[in-house]
Amino acid sequence: MTFFKPAFLFQLVIFMGMAGLVLAESADNPVIENPSTEVMLYCAEPVAVAPLITIENIQVDQDNEGIKISISNYIKGEDVLEFDKVGSFKYKWDGNTGSLEITGVGTDQAYEEAAKKVYYRNISSNPTGGTRSFSISLRDADYLPFTADSGHFYQYIPKLDVTWKQARDLAANADYYGLKGYLATITSRAENDFIWTKIDGVGWIGASDEATEEKWMWVTGPEAGTHFWQGTYPNGYRVNNMFSFWNNGEPNNVGNIGIGEDYAHINANPGTIPKSWNDLPNAGGGPNSQYYRAQGYVVEYGGMPGDPKLKLSATSYVDVKDSKAPELDYNQMDTFLCGTLTQKFKIAFTNGQPAISLTPLDSRVSVVDGNTYSPTITVSEFGTYPFQLDMIAQSGCEYIDTIHLGVHNQPEAKFKLDETTCEGYNLQLEFEGITVNEATFTWYYNGEEFASETDLMEVEIPLGFKTMDRSVGLKVNEQGCVDSSEKPVSVVPKNSVIVDDPVGCSPHSTQLAATAVESAASYSWDFGDGNSSPEQKPIYSFVNPSDTVRTFDVSLTVLSNTGCRNFEVMDDLVSVYPVPVAAFDPVPEVAVITSPGISFYNNSHAATSSLWDFGDNTSASEEENPVHKYNDIGDFHVRLEVANDFGCSDTLVRIVGIDFDRFFPPNAFSPNAATEEDREFRIYGKGIIEDGYKLMIYNRWGETVFESNSSSVGWDGKMSNGNDAPAGVYTWVFQYIDVKSKKHTQQGNVTLLY
Repeated sequence: MTFFKPAFLFQLVIFMGMAGLVLAESADNPVIENPSTEVMLYCAEPVAVAPLITIENIQVDQDNEGIKISISNYIKGEDVLEFDKVGSFKYKWDGNTGSLEITGVGTDQAYEEAAKKVYYRNISSNPTGGTRSFSISLRDADYLPFTADSGHFYQYIPKLDVTWKQARDLAANADYYGLKGYLATITSRAENDFIWTKIDGVGWIGASDEATEEKWMWVTGPEAGTHFWQGTYPNGYRVNNMFSFWNNGEPNNVGNIGIGEDYAHINANPGTIPKSWNDLPNAGGGPNSQYYRAQGYVVEYGGMPGDPKLKLSATSYVDVKDSKAPELDYNQMDTFLCGTLTQKFKIAFTNGQPAISLTPLDSRVSVVDGNTYSPTITVSEFGTYPFQLDMIAQSGCEYIDTIHLGVHNQPEAKFKLDETTCEGYNLQLEFEGITVNEATFTWYYNGEEFASETDLMEVEIPLGFKTMDRSVGLKVNEQGCVDSSEKPVSVVPKNSVIVDDPVGCSPHSTQLAATAVESAASYSWDFGDGNSSPEQKPIYSFVNPSDTVRTFDVSLTVLSNTGCRNFEVMDDLVSVYPVPVAAFDPVPEVAVITSPGISFYNNSHAATSSLWDFGDNTSASEEENPVHKYNDIGDFHVRLEVANDFGCSDTLVRIVGIDFDRFFPPNAFSPNAATEEDREFRIYGKGIIEDGYKLMIYNRWGETVFESNSSSVGWDGKMSNGNDAPAGVYTWVFQYIDVKSKKHTQQGNVTLLY
């Protein structure tokens, strides 16, 4: 770091110091100064630490040099320093010590600008209140604002295994721009905390009882010769209540180190009271000691006789308020005012009761009692206007907010009800109030919205056809200002609607009738499915193709002979139940008598019950998918009736068949058999009709040996001449017609045995 005209300043310091005079300021002396003593308020937004700081006659010509801005009573986790970057300077925030370093080559003007653009901010949701003090100094030493009268600077010099006496001598030979150095003396809590926090102050300080055991003296600096502590633990005590900060059990003159512990040292042991002191021998704990090996020493500058009065540091203060910006309570405030051009406005807050001042930002507006919570506002015309609200919280923090107030006309929902012009058909309504601006008119019939439109000042409402108490109403909304009113209706409709049967299964046919006290010019029905009718009493079939109940909104328009119109949509006037669809598949569709079972697969839709008739005079079945066995050959009409939970049904009939399969006659017989049925060869069974029956027996040479035209006559083993046929194998041919008139021919062999 370089000062302008450094040679002159150094010579001046030496000369004036030798003469014992006070150093006078030169116009070219380096200066870091804050002329403002005002304590700035920190409320919620970042505040500049030193907006008026002056930095003069300093030229930084090394990248690692610059200035340091420190929060002297820094609270970790709450306080931070932020900045707007200037030029190519490097910024380094140390969250452990609360210091911001700004380094890099630059002029005093550039550093002054950089310092002015450093801001304090509290990041805690519950800030610790109180004044934060800030020091702005050169980077090579820290300045303690607490010592503003004498201007003390501090440096921590790391030097492993330095003895206390070496540290004392090295410190005494140190110089900080003309200020003499000495091993630090600590005479206050603020100074102790500062050394610990800012400069990693673990090391030797300038206290000793070497001269007189147990008489602890400050032996360096301007406090040299000051007796501040007497005795050892546990009987030691402060002298004249002067500051000291020994750890528990200290000073003890022995401990684990041994005798001769005559020198003070700031603890590094994490098991001790933070920032506390202990006594050690001149060499410290030695290289093998984990926490008491000498690491360095603390040098203090300032307060010595002959020290020049240099302005190398600046101090500023910020009063941290646990203050939050007042929040307007819009749950209690109505910023939309309806009525006249003059309105009283209520102001409320969710937090606190700040002093306020409400100022219009439009020249067409005036405010009376603007510093109260109930100001009166007068505008020249209806509209929305901006206001500035200045607030001073109880903490003294100032805030500004903007409020937009709408002042609008309050309409009156007055209307005329004409029941006579079209008595019994409709009602004529006409707005009779006053609106200033465009408004929305919403007309109501029996509490339900009938029509809504901008500037809809007239409306015709049909009476409908029901017998009931009726009312009409109007709501007027003019730019958010609303009024409404309601009137009863005394007339009754001259038409009514009757439905013969309002509920049924699809398709549901019913008659609808419009009864009238007097004849009408026309009727127009809309059945709610796209179809209509001009008849007074139409009969209509309502169809529901869905699987659920369908209701039909039926409307009717009646036009009187005088041109008056009545109309109503009758919601859910007719309800039509769904109808299930019967469907099934027989497998097989045609079976044979030898395997006469048929499975019926129910494919019906939207059905909850089934009833089967298999067409053969057997019992009906309620199974969903039955299997039925037939006993006879033929065609059978199978009927499936399905129903749903509404009682609606559908029926499907399909034909299934049982066919003749074939005969399996015996392949041998004997006229001498013990049982009668085994003494002849005869083919018979169900499903054969006598007409067309023909059984023929051939011998091995193809000669006919027997022929029968009846199922009751079989071959007994005799030939046509009456003699017994020889034993052996014979061929038979069987021709017949079944009960379904189908012709069949079978042949096979039979063995004649004796």
